[in-house]
Amino acid sequence: MNHNLHAPEGESRLRLSIVFSNTGHVFTHLLTILYATAVLYLPAEFGLPYGEMLGYSSLGLILFGVGSLPAGWFGDRWSQIGMLVIFFAGIGIATVITGLANSVTTLIVGLSLIGLFASIYHPVGIAWLVACARKQGLSLGINGAFGHLGSAAAPVFVGLMIDYVSWRAAFVLPGLAAIVTGLGLWIAWRLGWIADRSADTVPALPPEPGVYKRVFLVLLVTMACNGFVYAGMMYTVPKVFEIGLAQARPDSYTGIGILTGAVIGLSSVCSYAGGWLVDRYSPRLVYLVFWALLAPALVVVTVASGFSLIFSVLIAMSFLVTFAAAENMLVARYTPFQWRSVAYGARFVLALGIGGLTVYLAGDLYDQTGDFDLLFLMFAGSAVIAVVGALLLPATRRSSQAEVTAR
Repeated sequence: MNHNLHAPEGESRLRLSIVFSNTGHVFTHLLTILYATAVLYLPAEFGLPYGEMLGYSSLGLILFGVGSLPAGWFGDRWSQIGMLVIFFAGIGIATVITGLANSVTTLIVGLSLIGLFASIYHPVGIAWLVACARKQGLSLGINGAFGHLGSAAAPVFVGLMIDYVSWRAAFVLPGLAAIVTGLGLWIAWRLGWIADRSADTVPALPPEPGVYKRVFLVLLVTMACNGFVYAGMMYTVPKVFEIGLAQARPDSYTGIGILTGAVIGLSSVCSYAGGWLVDRYSPRLVYLVFWALLAPALVVVTVASGFSLIFSVLIAMSFLVTFAAAENMLVARYTPFQWRSVAYGARFVLALGIGGLTVYLAGDLYDQTGDFDLLFLMFAGSAVIAVVGALLLPATRRSSQAEVTAR
């Protein structure tokens, strides 16, 4: 049987590949962040304190990072698309298991499996996207925006399910949707509508000799800082709003979810802006500037209250997502194509693995102090460290791809 009989050609194939990659990013952030809002309700369901239950997600987040390296290796050595089919099916099944959990053990198993299968997306899906994209910076920015929209939808959806259906539906329904999407990806692959990439659609100029190791060592530090701050903010913002808005806070899980989702959703626009900037200016400059802006913004969150708290969290979240495309572009630029998925895997081992420790630390600090002020000051300190690291990156005028395109 000729599977390529009705296969899209050229641009259509690239566009379909990018659609699946962006959809994968939505599901990655949607399904891994569902618990951040559900855990506001689950202590009453399981009879345990909030901090302890928040900590149950830490193993899954560590696996979210640790699994990235082998996932990237298989993506490079076997198939990017095959790994993404496993991602959709696996994370969907794991989310359904979480929603059906009747014991703490099953809940932890489900959350851990969500993290394990989620680890496939970033090293494989982003590498596939970069290879398919004609404008890598813009495509990374748009992809980042899709991921943040998934994060924005999660608290709203969970709040609605808890208030009007059940907390279990908040996991089971999107889990089933992920499984169906995985089936669609497998069918498109079998029909030849999409394919693995063996080279970039628009090749980039090679970097100067001898800078690979230096850049990657610096990025290891800054990416670890990113994971520490990002996971911490995503998992604590619902509780920050619940305890920090005093009389103005919403009186339902739906209200908290909508507020959290609105802040994350509005900040996602900055991911697109970051991608636009990276295609026009030095990725290093974009990376440095927004890390530098993030540090004081995080300090402000610790002293803000009421509606100023909402605004300060929005600003901090916006700065945090703006430099994501620059970070991904720097990894792509300083990594040989045949090792790119592994490089992204190494990045997310750090970023997401450390994020798991962040959530455990956050739960412990909350049970001891009743707030997250110390945690956010630690986030600000991490941003300062990242600024120092960014200063050590080699200076460039524009992204290498922009130079190639201009020629």
